[in-house]
Order: sequence, then C-alpha cells, then structure tokens
Amino acid sequence: MKKYTLLILAFAISAFANDQELRLSVNTMSMDYTEFNFDGSFADSEKTNALAGLSLNYSTQISDGIFSDGGYFDVDLSLYQGNTRYDGFYLDSNGNITGPANNKTTKNIITDSSIGYSEAKRLSNALWVTRLGIGYRFWERALEGGHTEDYAWSYGSLSTGISGNLFTNDNIGISVEYHRAFTPKMESNQFGVFDLGRTDGYSITVPWVHTISPSWAFKFTYMYQTWNIEHSSIHSDNRYEPRSESNFNIFNAGLVYCY
Repeated sequence: MKKYTLLILAFAISAFANDQELRLSVNTMSMDYTEFNFDGSFADSEKTNALAGLSLNYSTQISDGIFSDGGYFDVDLSLYQGNTRYDGFYLDSNGNITGPANNKTTKNIITDSSIGYSEAKRLSNALWVTRLGIGYRFWERALEGGHTEDYAWSYGSLSTGISGNLFTNDNIGISVEYHRAFTPKMESNQFGVFDLGRTDGYSITVPWVHTISPSWAFKFTYMYQTWNIEHSSIHSDNRYEPRSESNFNIFNAGLVYCY
C-alpha cells in the first residue's frame, strides 16, 4: 500500500508541475548477504552475481529552491527478483545445528520505494545537489523446505553529490547517501516476528547521462549499497535474528523522457 501512495502523490504533483522527467530502467544487482552468530562466527549467507530488476523514476522541479537554483521532488520505485545461493547449516526445532547446508537455492523478491526533496546549487561548471528522502524496503526470502522470512522497514536518507559535463552531451557525477531504518522487523512463517536492531548503511552512486535531444537521454548508473542489521531482540525460546551485513552492486541502464 505504501508504494501506491507514492504513485498517487507523484501524479497529483505532476498535474501542477513543469520541467518533468520520467525514467524507465533495467537493472542487474549482485548480492553478498552474511549473518553472524553472537561470537562473530559465520552463521549463513546468500550470494548471487545477478538479480534482475526494473526501476521507474519520476522527478520535477517544484520551486526555485533556497539557493534559487531549483527545488526538486522525486519518486523512485524498484523491483528485483531472482535466486541466491544459500550456504549455512541445518537446524533442528530447538535451533541446534545438525549439519551443513550448502549450495541451496533461495528465491528472493526485493522492492524499494522512496520519495525525496532535493536542492540544487550551481558551482561554476558543476551542479551540487543535496537530497532528503523517505522510503520503504521489503525483502521476501523463501528458503528451501518452505521457510520464508520477510524483512521490512521504512527508512530516512540524506545524500549529497556533484555532477558536471565531460562533453557537450555527456554528464557524469558522484553522490554519497546515508540511510537508516525506522522500526525494522523480520517475520518468519515458522518462528514469528523479530524486532531488528539498528539497521543502516550507505550508498555511493556514479551516474552518466548521454543527451540525445532536448526530450530524450540515456542514463547509465553504478551504485554500491550496504545495509547492516544489528541482531534482533531475543524471544523467550532464545531464538533471535542474527546480525547481518549486506553488500550490493547495482548496474542500471535507463531511457529518460523530459517534458
């Protein structure tokens, strides 16, 4: 429901806005997700070189901004789906290890939606942009044997970056972002709901835009992203969700329409 709310808000704003931009992208994302026991030892991991994805982004200028160089509103929706390789251990009903479980297949669906407001400031031949955003992230993890785990959280983000023209029709930039979750949770169909600990991370993004005409452009983006999750609260049966570290490499190719 949260992502549909973002779409409704975007369409409402677009009815009164000018200088709008719409981008549709195809993506590929590598995942390196590892969980750790309390003593820091390896618990299990999910890895893949390529999850396929699609993204839809809308942005528009809605004000002159504090610096008089532009205030912008944006909405971003993305979806990734595919299999990862699970390496870890089999556990009995009491949580005791009964043997290794390697090269197992996990099915994944990851969605991420966000809205943001950004301010632009021109610096000679460059453009400096700072953005404040809120979003919602959902990861459905379906392991072999019918066990599913759903990770979900709203989050806030703060980013800043700079871009400039390499050539007349080619612009390149770099930006960094810090993001932190609000009340993150993991729901297991076998063990219930776990309140996760501090969940945050950062992203480094390098976009390249090649302008074709005043209305059309290609945009290619590389993003390195992390999410680190502290261990959850401990249930009365001593079960808990382990601390985890996740690293993503995302490659994005999109067609941009300006109107």
